[in-house]
Amino acid sequence: MADKTKSVLVVAVDRDDDFGRKAKVSGPILGRKANLNAAAKLALEDPEDSDSNCTFAAVKKFQEAKKLYANVEVVTLTGAGKFGLESDKRINEQLDNVLEKFPADAFILVTDGAEDDQVIPILQSRAPIISKETVIVKQAKEIESTYYAIKEALKDPFLQKIVFGIPGILLLTIMLLPTIGTQLVLGGFGVF
Repeated sequence: MADKTKSVLVVAVDRDDDFGRKAKVSGPILGRKANLNAAAKLALEDPEDSDSNCTFAAVKKFQEAKKLYANVEVVTLTGAGKFGLESDKRINEQLDNVLEKFPADAFILVTDGAEDDQVIPILQSRAPIISKETVIVKQAKEIESTYYAIKEALKDPFLQKIVFGIPGILLLTIMLLPTIGTQLVLGGFGVF
């Protein structure tokens, strides 16, 4: 059953303004259609940029929220090329403009990492955040499988001794015998 009393704004954040710099789309990007178009444009300009995935996730969260709340909107706020005061100032201004058009009682925040989490105090100064989602872009299967292969291999005590033990012994040798230790370590590397 939909809550007809709350107005909820789903907020995606692009603090470093990839939408503006790469896709030539200025913020705030308000509405489902505008967000889908902007995300598609950014994805075409830079398929590896996680901000397009974050905006797609915000639209998905918007669709989910519409089942729970009668009055829902989605927006992507954009900052400046560099993080910091200028970026936060732009996000503040854009948020104020959006809240004039859509006075929200609560926010659902969708981010793509810790850097965008810096806007949490900005949002909370206007209304509570009732939900937060961090979008993690999945990696290529080869990279993932290599990572997990290394992780599993390091569980083997013999490999642990080689990977961590030998460098540790070499560092102790250098520390205990500064001049002879350096020669021994360099000789050890040569033999290895």
